[in-house]
Amino acid sequence: MQNIKGKNAVITGGTRGIGLATAHALANEGVNVAVIGRSRETLDNAVEELNKYGVQVIGANGDVSSREEVGSMIASINETFSTIDILINNAGIMGHTPFLESSEDEFRDMMDVNVFGPYYTMQSVLPQMTAQKKGDVINISSMSGLKGTPGSSLYSATKFAVIGMTEGIMQEMRKHNIRVSYLTPSAVLTDLIGEAKLEEDSMTHAEDIADIIVSQLKLNHRTFIKTSQMWATNPIPKEK
Repeated sequence: MQNIKGKNAVITGGTRGIGLATAHALANEGVNVAVIGRSRETLDNAVEELNKYGVQVIGANGDVSSREEVGSMIASINETFSTIDILINNAGIMGHTPFLESSEDEFRDMMDVNVFGPYYTMQSVLPQMTAQKKGDVINISSMSGLKGTPGSSLYSATKFAVIGMTEGIMQEMRKHNIRVSYLTPSAVLTDLIGEAKLEEDSMTHAEDIADIIVSQLKLNHRTFIKTSQMWATNPIPKEK
């Protein structure tokens, strides 16, 4: 296992849920972290939490669905970090609308954040990584990116797209010694899923996903795990 202390990481959607848990886990390993978020209040709270680890912490306020804002945020991060070694594309939004009740605006919003967000950040960061001849990119997809379910058609379409995009980029980046992979968690106990229908202690938690991300990053750089599926061991429905 390699030591990741001193590396620099950028995490989109890094102010809550999987993103914030990952920021904590990486900072605990001595990784400097830049967290990107749309809400200034939650961003400031996240930065305050992460400062306790004694690493460099950057809070970048902006919308990943905007190419201009992503470019500005990455440029600002580069003023502090000499390199970007790790990019975690976690920002995402979810909808549960039945297809015939859905709207074009709802679909476009999900595409803009879930698909164009990673597209913009990778377009901004991968040129640096190719120049360095090293780097790690982990995109957070979903089990919905492998299988659609009733009410998930639009969300599934965006997460299928993330997987397809990641698969292609992975093949292009290997010659540059850059590891590009994606994760497909099932339901994780975060704000994104809304009210949990399962007993919370029986669900996968954000910290569990963060542990997997850290473990993958610590693998010797000659090897990487292309994709991982995460399931709750024994999910228990809440009593009605």
